[in-house]
Amino acid sequence: MTIQYIKGAEPLYVKGSKTGCLLLHGAGGGTAWDLKEFALKYHEQTGVTVWLPTLTGFGTRPEDLFDLKFNNWLTDARDGFKKLQEECERIFIIGHSMGGLLTLLLASEFENVNAIVTWAAPLGTKNRLLAFLPIIMKIPIFRRMIPEKFPSPAPEELKKQGWVGYDWIPSSIGFAIVDGLKLLKQSLQKISCPAFIIQGTKDEMVAAYSAQKIYDSIHSNIKEIWLVENASHPIMNEKPYKEELFNRTIDFLDKIES
Repeated sequence: MTIQYIKGAEPLYVKGSKTGCLLLHGAGGGTAWDLKEFALKYHEQTGVTVWLPTLTGFGTRPEDLFDLKFNNWLTDARDGFKKLQEECERIFIIGHSMGGLLTLLLASEFENVNAIVTWAAPLGTKNRLLAFLPIIMKIPIFRRMIPEKFPSPAPEELKKQGWVGYDWIPSSIGFAIVDGLKLLKQSLQKISCPAFIIQGTKDEMVAAYSAQKIYDSIHSNIKEIWLVENASHPIMNEKPYKEELFNRTIDFLDKIES
């Protein structure tokens, strides 16, 4: 069956060198559009092969997200990695938000991940109710208070740039995120590949402690952390920060490759 994507939300594959980069987008209503500018810049500047899949349920219609589990997206990420394994000798992974969570999990599973970069990867969220959502949903009186849909409006600045995504997402995505966070906490100490952990100091979605705790927990001999002053969650689309973000990400991966 052919998937009908929203224009601009389609997956992106650009063949290049024997170095491949898997890029994984987030789950807050965004799509592959969020990472396309960087993916194209990275390929044009270095010649690497880039593969930016659209995760299941995203880039089509928000109704497609109902009933999905975290494992659906983890399977997408694994498939994306295996696709690059077939044609590349070195593989880097870059992920934003939930894509960063997936990036960390892949690094904990596959020994031949050469390096990772995470942008705004969560180890916790600023939504304090999220951790209690599975319990709340078991209590009928409270379950009825949880709306079926959760607003996910994009900032006006993103819309001016042509942002492509959803204005709402199912509240049930919260269950999937909780499952992913639990899995990540069990997996961080298995990560030993080079890693660059990046988070904005004014990220409105991800718990402020996330980047530092991820950095402290992984066992990589080569690792860096950058807390971007005043940057928010969609850091790769914020004009004051994205150029430096792109350049520092590419510089880190170039050092690993050389």
